[in-house]
Amino acid sequence: MGGRTRIITIACAKGGAAKTTTAMLLAGSLAKRGLTVAVLDADNTGGATKWAETVEDAAFEAEATGRTARRLPFAVTPINQALLDRRRVEARHPGAWVIIDTPPSDTGTIQKAIDIGDVTVIPTQTGAADLTLAGETYAACARAIVLLTRVKRRTRSARQAVEDLDSAGITRFDTLIPEREAIRAAYGTAVTDVAYAEAATELVDFMRGMERASETEGE
Repeated sequence: MGGRTRIITIACAKGGAAKTTTAMLLAGSLAKRGLTVAVLDADNTGGATKWAETVEDAAFEAEATGRTARRLPFAVTPINQALLDRRRVEARHPGAWVIIDTPPSDTGTIQKAIDIGDVTVIPTQTGAADLTLAGETYAACARAIVLLTRVKRRTRSARQAVEDLDSAGITRFDTLIPEREAIRAAYGTAVTDVAYAEAATELVDFMRGMERASETEGE
C-alpha cells in the first residue's frame, strides 16, 4: 500500500471520546507495522502536541542519565484550519499515513479535517448521548468508521451500543477498545496497545478495500 498519502481524520462532536488517545495509539500501531506516519494536531488544546513533548522530555532525561530513551516513531505537528488543505498535506507528507486529531467543539475545523480525509474514525463511548453525537458526526462524513472506546466488556451497555450501531447500518470496528488503566496511563509515553493494534489492522484492511473498490470503479 505504498505511494499515495492517506489521511485519517479522528473526529467526534463530544469531548471525552478518547480522540487524542486514539490518534496517538493508532499512529504508533501503524508505525509499528513499518508505515510512515505523521500526526497533525488540529485540536486547539494541543493534546497530541503536549503528549509528544512529554515523550521527548522523558527521552532527553533518560539520555542524560544513561538510560534507554523511547521516542515516538512519528512526528506530531500543530496545524490550524487554514492549513487543512489536501494538496498541502500531501506535499508535506508524501506517501505517509497522516492522522489528524481534531477538537471536540470547533465545527469548522472538524468539517475541514473530515473533508480532506480519506476516512474519518469516530471514537465514542457506549452511552446513548455519546452514540447520538457520534451518529451526527458520522452523518457529516462521506466515509467513516465508529470505534467504541472505554468499553466495559460483557456489560449491557456495550452489547446495546453494538446492536444500536449495527441496526442503524453504521460501519464500525469489530475491535472494542476496553476501559483499562494501561490505556489511560499511555498518555505522554511511546507505548502501543494491543487493542489499538487490532484496530490499526482493521483500518489498513478497510483502506485497502476502499482503494480496490475505487480502482475497480475507474476501470
